[in-house]
Amino acid sequence: MKDLTLLVMVGPIGNHLLEQQMGRILRVAAQETIHRIMDTGRAARVILAAPDQAGLESLEKAPFPLEWDLDPGDRSFEFGARLAGLIQRHQISRLLYVGAGAAPLMSTAGWEAVLTAFAEMEEGLLTNNLHSSDWIAVAPAEAILAYAHRLPTDNAMAWVLHREAGLPARVWPRSTASLLDLDTPVDAMIVAQHPQAPLALREAVARTGWDPSRVRQILTLLRTPGSRLVLAGRVPSWAWAALERHAQIWTRVFSEERGMQASARMHRGEVRSLVYTYLQAVGPRRFFETLGELADGALLDIRVWMAAAGRWPAPVDRYAADLFAVLEIQDPVIREWIEAAVQAPLTVLVGGHTLVAAGLVALLEAALGVPCISL
Repeated sequence: MKDLTLLVMVGPIGNHLLEQQMGRILRVAAQETIHRIMDTGRAARVILAAPDQAGLESLEKAPFPLEWDLDPGDRSFEFGARLAGLIQRHQISRLLYVGAGAAPLMSTAGWEAVLTAFAEMEEGLLTNNLHSSDWIAVAPAEAILAYAHRLPTDNAMAWVLHREAGLPARVWPRSTASLLDLDTPVDAMIVAQHPQAPLALREAVARTGWDPSRVRQILTLLRTPGSRLVLAGRVPSWAWAALERHAQIWTRVFSEERGMQASARMHRGEVRSLVYTYLQAVGPRRFFETLGELADGALLDIRVWMAAAGRWPAPVDRYAADLFAVLEIQDPVIREWIEAAVQAPLTVLVGGHTLVAAGLVALLEAALGVPCISL
């Protein structure tokens, strides 16, 4: 597929230690993914868009055509505008866009299957998730230009291009590898436990010194028949189904606000959450005491709570929350939540969408040693 361009966009390392640690992990993940995709022989070149080359220097010796496109430092970053500029400047006609943390478990064979299917499409898009895309192949790429203003993040790409631009859409069959996305520290710690995780990525997570004990406690819970688990947030039915099929545990599921970003409900301040309403009514301490009465463990997508509360803190606070680093959290409301979670009478993991979707299935696969969803 000589006209296919792989485009990978990498964010800044950041100033705070937690941002820098997560930034380095994402750059390791991006390098691993680039090599696996280019090993298929189906992409003609790589465009790597980043604010700098730190942590990516090894790609300069890569055995394939690679072009750097450094972020302009004279304006604020806007995803849609940046993407449109890259498409125009590099004259991209057939595009495979992959986020830095997207599909870190996807093998070369997995990408070969994706790109073989895309080669058969004259026009349209192929993505891992229509409602919240982490990677997406698009033809013609020029179709994106008129809708760049509708793309505050990459998650909205597939939904906007299908629903508004009218491109035919194909969603790739679900697998843990195709759906898992590294967005937060808890995602990285989960991936590091998975048998298919690249060694370089495991080592990058280990270098942070983050404590994986809560993740390991959930792995033990998943292996223990009769254990009780609460899932709350943007829980998809397929993840819950995998859990019921493979784990002999009791599960309570509170699924709400799926697609809140792609649909722009979050942007419009329309997110509503029954779980968050109860949290507000009884307070964080009583909330977690109640969870302890219901279950032995909980996986909580607290980004839904953040959106419902009308507060979307900086990455540092989100990362610190996921790591239970209470002293690092500046937002007083979120700090109160995490303080209560630390003292909860059950094992709690908090994070974003990945935690209760592909991250949940990755935990299940790590715990049981068998594929729980696959191509």
